[in-house]
Amino acid sequence: MSDTLKKYCAVGVLALAVVLSSIGCVVYAGGSSAAGIVLTALGGAALAGAVFVYLKCPRPLEFNSIGFAAAAALFSFTVGETCIGAYVFKGFVPYMLLGYVLYAAVYVLGAVIFKRPKIWFCVFEVLFSVYAAAQYYLILFRESPVKFVDLQNLRSAAEIKSEYALTMSLTIGTIIVQTAAVLFLTIRSRIVTEEKRPRLIALGAVLVCGGAFAFTARAAYDHGIDSGEIRMNFSGSEEVANSQKAGNLLMFVCDAAFNRFDEPEGYSDEKAAALTAGYTVDKSEGKQPVIIAILNESWADYSTISPLQVTGDYLPVWRSLEENTVKGYVTISPYGGYTCNSEYEFLTGNSMYFLPLGSSAYTNYLDGAEDGIVTHLNSLGYETVAYTPCSRVLWDIGGAYEKLGFRTCCFGDEIGVDMDVKINGQLADAELFRGVERLVDERDKSKGLFVWVTTMQNHASYSVPVEGGVKLNEPYDEAAERYLNCVYQSDKAIGELIGKYKDSEDEVVILMFGDHFPHIPGYADTLYGRGIAGLSAEEYSRMHRTPYLIWTNRDIEERRDDNVSLNYLGAEVMKAAGLPLSAVQQELEHLRETLPVISSFGLRTASGDWYANGEKPSGAESALEEYSTLQYYRMFGKK
Repeated sequence: MSDTLKKYCAVGVLALAVVLSSIGCVVYAGGSSAAGIVLTALGGAALAGAVFVYLKCPRPLEFNSIGFAAAAALFSFTVGETCIGAYVFKGFVPYMLLGYVLYAAVYVLGAVIFKRPKIWFCVFEVLFSVYAAAQYYLILFRESPVKFVDLQNLRSAAEIKSEYALTMSLTIGTIIVQTAAVLFLTIRSRIVTEEKRPRLIALGAVLVCGGAFAFTARAAYDHGIDSGEIRMNFSGSEEVANSQKAGNLLMFVCDAAFNRFDEPEGYSDEKAAALTAGYTVDKSEGKQPVIIAILNESWADYSTISPLQVTGDYLPVWRSLEENTVKGYVTISPYGGYTCNSEYEFLTGNSMYFLPLGSSAYTNYLDGAEDGIVTHLNSLGYETVAYTPCSRVLWDIGGAYEKLGFRTCCFGDEIGVDMDVKINGQLADAELFRGVERLVDERDKSKGLFVWVTTMQNHASYSVPVEGGVKLNEPYDEAAERYLNCVYQSDKAIGELIGKYKDSEDEVVILMFGDHFPHIPGYADTLYGRGIAGLSAEEYSRMHRTPYLIWTNRDIEERRDDNVSLNYLGAEVMKAAGLPLSAVQQELEHLRETLPVISSFGLRTASGDWYANGEKPSGAESALEEYSTLQYYRMFGKK
């Protein structure tokens, strides 16, 4: 057999190995375990055959550098799709072509620039495989792929990585073996560089393709949004479905290029400033009740999605509270993570509706001082304290709290409680609240006190038993049952905190709300009875509604209000405390008349109609434009 024939045999068998094993991994991930294992095993056998054929060659095989670059790009493209459970072939062909072009441009660029591009090829074969593996683990851990904005959240990723284990799987094992084989072929081969003229022609082609890509990708992206194949400002499995339909790297690049908060049409700082110029704020001295605002980690109620068969109530205190209480379910933006976005919406009154899919408001957009409930309370003479067992680097909350105006911040061990008192492997809410009580008792009583508290008790993963007596019968999931007992413990802890101040001489207002649903893979799909990727905005909202309560030990009008989103909840606290609303809060109250619920995935109008983000809300277009203008000014305008 000639060397040329051996070369084509080795490459052909290697390509067959990659295709078979990749298809096997996708089939296995789709639930067909036996078929997936058989196909992957066949791919492994073909891979061994390719290595055997190569080793039989008396001298290194010779490849044209540009041709080798094209083949290496196809390999990386395949690996990238395999790790997200998708095939290379796409229903909309331009997605497939654009996805391949992204990989090919990188490899061909190396073949054009360098006379010896072997190192370039090896580096990117590894980098693209690592990127693919990162996609696999991110989808496994948070049911969401890697997005461009995640590059700004690496410090937070380091903080939470200990919650999960990087376990081996069929897909990861296959990718490791495939990458090792391709590296072996690259290193042991002789890659012949083209002469100068063909290389210049190839460079020109890369540049032309780059320009054409920008236009074509935008058109393909818009086509996906218009057709519903790409669903914007949804989280979880919708984001995975986007990447599976459009392509792994293509969605990453489109996210970087097109998914941003653009300046509203006809915007000017003067126009935006005029929206709040007509409001007055009475800051004359009056009462200054203690305000305790608690963001409770993953405090949610799965029965908002579908009824649960349980023995024992996991929210007995919340359900029984009526006197001097405003409560209900508040609509929030994130699902299963991104607590910082819930913090941002409550503390500023801004909405994630206007920010790109997958944004972390703290790390992506909080570049300088920003006004909100904290700065307003500061202006009313309050002492404002952020109090959390979390590290200051998690979502960069240390920097965020400073920019939001907190005068005192306590993180981690600084909060002065027994960190060994744990539930679910995390600091117990009850112990954290005892620390809050000490803050209130030791405060300067000549001024008001606002304490912003974030908990960690209910954070995933739910790997240890939790006392509570709640048994989940249907639909059963061990992690979900443990989670419900965590919710019970949070409910019990808030009841004890309320009991502490029920008969206090000090006027106290307590708010508690959940930041998002827990991360329990697949359980929401089970409750819906189908995959959540195709849900309407109204159906989807059921997994974005968490309990909240505003309680005070003074007389207020008791009511139940489910028609509210988190960006408006700060004003509700101010009203319960009998404090004047800021000019921005007054404008938000005006907008709320037309847009009572607005969150990342969509909005609900005053008429009760739901619209997914990107759809035109009938009768509310003007209010939406007004809100967008106000928020853009507050975030980016000249102050």
